[in-house]
Amino acid sequence: MKSECIRKKIIVSALASAIMVPGRALVVNAQDTGILPVAGIESVLSECYLSGREHSIELYLVPTEKEEYSNIAFANVSEYLYVHAEANEFSDWVGKLYKDGAATVIGTEGIWTKIQSGNVTGYVLTDLLYTGGAAKEYAYQASKKTATVTAYVLNVRNGQNTDADILTQIEMDEQYEITGDPVDGWYPVQVGDIAGWVSGKYITVQSDFTYAESREEEEARLAAEEAQRQAEEAEAQAREAAIQEAAAQAQVSVEQVESGQAIIDFACQFIGNPYVWGGTSLTDGADCSGFVQSVYQNFGIYLPRTSGEMRGAGYEVSYENAMPGDIMCYDGHVGLYMGDGTIVNAIDEAHGIGISSATYTNIITIRRMF
Repeated sequence: MKSECIRKKIIVSALASAIMVPGRALVVNAQDTGILPVAGIESVLSECYLSGREHSIELYLVPTEKEEYSNIAFANVSEYLYVHAEANEFSDWVGKLYKDGAATVIGTEGIWTKIQSGNVTGYVLTDLLYTGGAAKEYAYQASKKTATVTAYVLNVRNGQNTDADILTQIEMDEQYEITGDPVDGWYPVQVGDIAGWVSGKYITVQSDFTYAESREEEEARLAAEEAQRQAEEAEAQAREAAIQEAAAQAQVSVEQVESGQAIIDFACQFIGNPYVWGGTSLTDGADCSGFVQSVYQNFGIYLPRTSGEMRGAGYEVSYENAMPGDIMCYDGHVGLYMGDGTIVNAIDEAHGIGISSATYTNIITIRRMF
């Protein structure tokens, strides 16, 4: 029987009944074209019923952009804290609230606070929470910020301007973690192993909080991570075997095969970009020789400018011994051999940079530069 009922507006998840923490999405402007469950920003109004137990803890109401409110707390720990089934340390733990994880406060019992976070409801030590004014101040720091790409293709650069080198490209609707504060309208993001900067003009920034993970959710996550690890290990072993086989077939070293594959991996990032006669830009447009020249230049290898001149660069290899990274020379055209009978090349104005058959026409010579 509840002895006290305080009616407050709170944020409630529209998905899986998870308690939500206020966040907001915004679009910002500039110049240029896991481990924890994260809830979205969508919310509905509900009532917050507080139990009749002692309420010694200060409950702070954190406003959203619509002036809706919710009792909120954050984990004040270096890693995680256990959420117990009962208000004592000897009871079973039902979940973990990780560093910066958000929770809705239900009430207190002595040194314990009852919380709900994600799919977890239970008790944590009050001393291990940010509450009250501290929670309000900590909210921005604790939120996880995500960038959603709004351009068809967006450059990830190594600095905060359009003159900075392009590290990779990301595509529309892809989402990436924002790893720090913006600088002059540019946001730091993590794209796989690449840390770079993107223009705020072409992303939507959303702030969410992370929530507790139940015991069952942790077990499922760990199992999935182990399966992923095993799959990646098998893939790496298969790749190594393929490199060894390619090296033996082409009668070259493993290092040469790896260098050639690195050239192809880099070149394929620009598939879909435009063909421009006389151009050498991998992003804004290149012709066939400009494309090959610019790709190799990224690896510190400087080639002649025209397709005719490239026929004399490096040394010749046979088609049977060709390997990824070799330059395929045709009458008035060049491309980079990908293996399996294909080349990546700047085709023409209608097709841009794309993949073609290596034997679409007569091969004049194949040149190896490494």
